[in-house]
Amino acid sequence: MKVYRRFETLQQMSYGLATFVVVALLLESAGLEHWAERLDLGAERTIALPVANALHRALQPLRLESLRQRTLIGLARIRWSDDPEELEEAAGTPTSPGAALPALAPGTVATLAPGKAESPGRPGTTIAAPKTPPSAPLPLIEGAPPLLTPLPSIAPVEAGHTRTIALAGDSMMAVGLYASLMRESPQYKDISFIRAFKSGTGLARPEVFNWQQEYPAMLQQRHPDFVIVAIGANDGQGFVEGGVTYQFGTAGWQSIYQQRVKAYIEMLTAGGATVIWLELPPMKSPVYDARIALVNRIALTVVKSEPHAIWFSTAGIIGDSNGRFRDFGNVDGKAVKLRQGDGIHMSDEGGELLAAKLLPWLAAQAPIPPASNTAAGVKPEGTP
Repeated sequence: MKVYRRFETLQQMSYGLATFVVVALLLESAGLEHWAERLDLGAERTIALPVANALHRALQPLRLESLRQRTLIGLARIRWSDDPEELEEAAGTPTSPGAALPALAPGTVATLAPGKAESPGRPGTTIAAPKTPPSAPLPLIEGAPPLLTPLPSIAPVEAGHTRTIALAGDSMMAVGLYASLMRESPQYKDISFIRAFKSGTGLARPEVFNWQQEYPAMLQQRHPDFVIVAIGANDGQGFVEGGVTYQFGTAGWQSIYQQRVKAYIEMLTAGGATVIWLELPPMKSPVYDARIALVNRIALTVVKSEPHAIWFSTAGIIGDSNGRFRDFGNVDGKAVKLRQGDGIHMSDEGGELLAAKLLPWLAAQAPIPPASNTAAGVKPEGTP
């Protein structure tokens, strides 16, 4: 009898577990597909991606995931979720006066002319890698960025004009920083923003999200004066270029990634904008932090070689006195949490520390010239 009851309990447990798995697959097939796409190159991704793609295609007609997504976005708006993509979608509605921001273009993989490189894991789908002159000499990779960097002098905003600022990057922009910039911006006059970021993206894997194609669509014919960039959190992984697999950190990987950062900056500045490149802050995981340190060093190398790009160090602001990861910091005499629970993204309070440096600098007004007495019909003293 005891054996039967035990078997019945195990059977019920198995049914419950199977039901949970089925429901999870029905509601999260797109998430599973995104997870598989972002896996590091290797056997795991080779097996997982075709299965996840097929499952998502089969379940799409049911439209269950759109209901789930709307529910999660609603929870993110009331702070019940800290998922970067849900927070990004929740932030899609402008929260500050006058900050009417264009919607994000959907993240799609471009299918290009025959003869281009085939997308890993997606037979028949081709992509265009960012283009840079192959003969262009690449500078040697810089050492660790400084803890703090002063912002250089820039032309002030002229009276009667508006300075337009694009906010570009991945979830490092979407979570914490974007909300802080929007919340603080109304106190500064004559600046407007363009929302041009997308969580889960980067420069290492253009077959997942091609910035060369997607960024111009995000601008929607607007022309920013400055572009604040926070990107690279997903780039500590290998990739395929020209049919060759490059493992993260190898000499070939560094060279190609350097070219991609250069192509990205050249695209951002093509219309005359100036790029402010934000250093990725120190990360909680030592292994991940070491990867991000290399990503930062390569980005610093390229930024220093570009005449219309400015490097902005964050480690001395978000990190401790040695530029290492810290969860909490003292702000105005109060201990506040600076990072999200994942040890990667910034909290709103952490984002406010950066916004407090960037916004006054970007919004500085040109001094109003004194009224001309002659123009007003009053003769200067000493004139007949």
